[in-house]
Amino acid sequence: MTKRPITAEDLCKFKFIGDPMVSPTKDKVAYVLTEIDHEKDGYYSHIYVTNLIDEGRQFTNHYSNNRLIKDTSPKWSPDGKSLAFISNRTGKNQVWLIHLDGGEAVQLTDIKQGIGEYIWSPDGKQLAVTIHGELKHTSDNDENQKVEKSDVKIISRLRYKGDGIGIYNDGHKHIYLFNIATMSYTKVTNGEHDFSQPRFTPDGKHLIYLGTKVDNQEWGYLPAIWKYEIATKKEELFYQGNGFLSAPSISPDGQWLAIAGHTRGERSQGNIHVLLLSLETGKIANLTEDFDYTVGNLVGVDAKYDPAEPRLIWNNTSSHIYFNATIGGDCQIFKVSLQAMVSPPLSPSSASVTSFDLVDDQKAVLVLATPHSTGDLVAQDLTNVGNFYKLTDWNQQLYLDVYLSTPENFQYKSTDGWDIEGWVLKPFGYEDGKKYPMILQIHGGPATAYGNGLHHEMQLMAAKGYVVLYTNPRGSHGYGHDFVNAVIGDYGGMDYEDIIAGVDYALANFSYIDHTQLFVTGGSYGGYMTNVIVTRTDRFKAAVTQRSICNWHSFYGTSDIGFYFTEWQHGHADLWEDAEKLLKLSPLHYARNVKTPTLILHSEEDLRCPMEQAEQWYIALKRLGVETKLVRFPDESHDLSRSGKPKHRLERLQHLIGWFDDRRD
Repeated sequence: MTKRPITAEDLCKFKFIGDPMVSPTKDKVAYVLTEIDHEKDGYYSHIYVTNLIDEGRQFTNHYSNNRLIKDTSPKWSPDGKSLAFISNRTGKNQVWLIHLDGGEAVQLTDIKQGIGEYIWSPDGKQLAVTIHGELKHTSDNDENQKVEKSDVKIISRLRYKGDGIGIYNDGHKHIYLFNIATMSYTKVTNGEHDFSQPRFTPDGKHLIYLGTKVDNQEWGYLPAIWKYEIATKKEELFYQGNGFLSAPSISPDGQWLAIAGHTRGERSQGNIHVLLLSLETGKIANLTEDFDYTVGNLVGVDAKYDPAEPRLIWNNTSSHIYFNATIGGDCQIFKVSLQAMVSPPLSPSSASVTSFDLVDDQKAVLVLATPHSTGDLVAQDLTNVGNFYKLTDWNQQLYLDVYLSTPENFQYKSTDGWDIEGWVLKPFGYEDGKKYPMILQIHGGPATAYGNGLHHEMQLMAAKGYVVLYTNPRGSHGYGHDFVNAVIGDYGGMDYEDIIAGVDYALANFSYIDHTQLFVTGGSYGGYMTNVIVTRTDRFKAAVTQRSICNWHSFYGTSDIGFYFTEWQHGHADLWEDAEKLLKLSPLHYARNVKTPTLILHSEEDLRCPMEQAEQWYIALKRLGVETKLVRFPDESHDLSRSGKPKHRLERLQHLIGWFDDRRD
């Protein structure tokens, strides 16, 4: 059967798998299946349970005329007889419970503002939950509602907003114990501070969680690990962190705490490691210090809906910790012993593990994505990398219908001899001897990576007849600590050389590329580099800059991370002392050099790279007579291309590729 080219609308046909959780009995796996509802312009999710043989059966099934239902975050009860999950069925996220033998799901929590995280106690009688703001039940009569409230926002915090969230309210995130039998809540944490990621010790006597009580940590946030004795309600500082900390995981024997993190302060984009703390002495060790890759999946794609948060998973003998790590364009599973011995990869190359869970030391279940798959649930033999089998194939029919270009991987030398990795996609209907236009894609971050996952946008470009070139310049993860940090203080320096050297390599080695028809696009940091490129060269016929930065001086005070990201990324550049340096790093400073027709795509609610960046770039180019257009997406954040409203995502693709189509020969 002849396959057709993929379309923009095919994005809405994909089904996305995520968050696999193995049952305590080790014979079942719960996972989340997310789909797109184009008509209702959103996403909905259900939980499925498989017996490790096939895709299994749908376990939650609730429909509402008022909203798209998202059942997510499945967690098995300790006895394996029931499954808890988060659902927005009543409007806010609450914890629900459904028994394995069937029946209707029962709502457990009833918090007016909804529940954040939750986790079971070992005896199955309690949940530890996080709640933002004061405890309010949905049934409470709010006397304050009778009084007209002002809509004026009063800001007194340095960190007062977040992309995808908005302006933070005055409340803080606290941890509560929820008694399932009595439906009552006991507050664990207090004060004008935020706490998260609670974990029970195996004996159920203590909670471990993250947070800080230092009053002035808005400038440099360093989380601590706290230990709370449930019987006495006594809290103690267990470990004061010196850098990023996340995903705490307590060993089955209760002796150790593994946590993903580092000790290099808040401002570090180097490798995240597997850290090990003794729960008896508090002594800390870096188990992956000699493993020069970062924990977690940093491979960026636009066709997934898996939270893909780092997981550190112990085996049942407390001798090894399993984790995933980004290796070049791959994300693979590894294990590390308490003696800091890291295994070879335990999952296939040329693929990305977005999330996983452990059955035992011989088997794991993975969400495994490839350039031809958004991610299927697979059972992986941990003793034989090549031995795995699919449990799901939700997009089988779509894959049979559409043509997906296969990336060709290559290595090249930058101008200073550094090795850089890149890929090209050939266009749909490729024929030897013909010439094709090329689009250069530049990823965001910069501390992320392109790699082996399905990127719908790039496949769509290939379907429209373009060669697609994408590379991982210095600043990308997956190539070691020194490589990812090489961009610090050198934006637009050797990273620019790496990218342009990739273009030169492609033109010299892939004879099917039309040298006269080159185009460029990128988002976030990639948008910044797109802006840099058009100020330095006219070799590209057209450019599309997305969620970009053009002025570091104004970015400092308008981005949700600007006040620390700007100083950190530009070698401790001070807003006042180094104003000239920041302006010289800003494409806006060189706007008079731009001749390339430039489309600007930006979300109006983007608080990471704020709308004002796009406005400044547009006005500068328009004022200077450059062919340009500004497209604004209302009610969208920085993540428009990955999780925005489906109709906006489709329209974005139309503008993006249409700009190039209108200017190609």
